[in-house]
Parts: sequence; C-alpha cells; structure tokens
Amino acid sequence: MKYRVRHYTEYDYQDAASACYNRLCLTPNNSEQQRCVNSEILITPIPEEINYRNDFFGNQLIFFSLNQDHKKLRININSVVTVDGRPNVDLAFSSMIPWKDVHQHLTTNGLFDIIQYTLPSAYVPVSDAIKEFSESCFQEDSTLWSACQSLMKKVYETIEFKPGFTTVNTPVETVIKIKKGVCQDFAHLMIACLRNMGLPARYVSGYIETVPPPGKERLVGADASHAWVAVYFPHIGWVEFDPTNNLLP
Repeated sequence: MKYRVRHYTEYDYQDAASACYNRLCLTPNNSEQQRCVNSEILITPIPEEINYRNDFFGNQLIFFSLNQDHKKLRININSVVTVDGRPNVDLAFSSMIPWKDVHQHLTTNGLFDIIQYTLPSAYVPVSDAIKEFSESCFQEDSTLWSACQSLMKKVYETIEFKPGFTTVNTPVETVIKIKKGVCQDFAHLMIACLRNMGLPARYVSGYIETVPPPGKERLVGADASHAWVAVYFPHIGWVEFDPTNNLLP
C-alpha cells in the first residue's frame, strides 16, 4: 500500500518573534515493513540554517533556525510511504509464549538492545499505582498475546479520550487518577504497565488512515499525528497495539 502523508504545523504569534530554533521529527522511518520513498519539507519564512541528523533510535531529525522578525511560522512536509502488511501480528496471535517467560528469554539470549525497552524513563516510571492498574491483565497462565490484548482493552475502556485535560508532561499516575487523556497518554500508560511487568515496549508516533471503510466511524487520531505501542515478542519481533482505538494497527 502506498500512502501520501501531508503534515502541516502552523504557529501564529501574538507579537513578532525575533528568533526561533526548532527540532522536527516528521520524516517517516524506514523499517522492515515500510519505506519512505521521498519526503519534502517547506518552511515559511525560509530558515537561515537547516541541518539533518539521525538520533539514537534511527529517526531522522531536522534542525532549523530563524533569526528574523516573523509573526507566522509554517512547516509543511509531504511524504510518500509504502507500507507492507503486518505479518508479525498473525505470528503473535498464534504464539503461546507465556508473558512470564519473556524477560528470562531476553537475558538468557543477551538481547540488550531489546532489554533497554524494559527500563523506566522520565515518562514511564516504576510505580505501585501502575502495577496495581495492570496486574489483572497478567494472569499466571496468560500468554504474552492474551495479556497485551487484555491490557489494551482495559486502557481503552478505562481512559476517556478527552483533549485539554493533560499536557506532554502529565505523569502516567495522574492519567490513571483522572481517567482522561489523549493518544500519547493511552500509549504511555500501556507502555508503563508493560515495563512495570518486565516486558519490552516502546512508543510509536505516526499516522492512521484518515478515510474509514464504508459504514465505519473515523478512528480517533485521524487527521493528526497519532501515538501507539509496540511490544517485543520473542522469535517474532515488534507487534503493534493501539490502545486509543482498541485495535491492531
């Protein structure tokens, strides 16, 4: 499947800004299942300086600076991306690996590049409140697949999608308490639950298709950048879950 992605970011300032410095992470990644055919960026006003580099995780970052008075800033990125199917989902569905065996598998096989996704971070803490929220989804005999499905459903049914109640800095424990948030909160909560159980999970930022199939409602997060979760399945790879919509991307 080939997609054309148009991303617009616009800033309107009350007073003229004399300088600004920006870091963009808007270029679609290349992976086993998708390829960025091309990506073009248009910035208005034209920046004096623009630089590109890749971060630790392989995302292309764009840095630019403006040193002129401006009251508007427009950032338009047009990308063409080819996306294959998600074969890992079918393999994960039939996988019978217990969730309790995953961490031992990682350490026994020295998968340290995967183990890093089990560690706490600024947005994904170790917390009794998070463990308490997630424990019901991780039964003694649950497979990794069934536990992830149960957790995704619980996050979806517990948290109300409500813009304006959280910011990018809202702690996961607060989201559990107020039971409201947006896609980044749904994603961070699910990741936090998985990591608190010793399971590798990571944050995915991207887009979901805007036009729904006939008779279906538009997905939450369409027409904007979206966030979801990838979970590592031994012998299979990363499998994606979208707790905001309770579906597999």
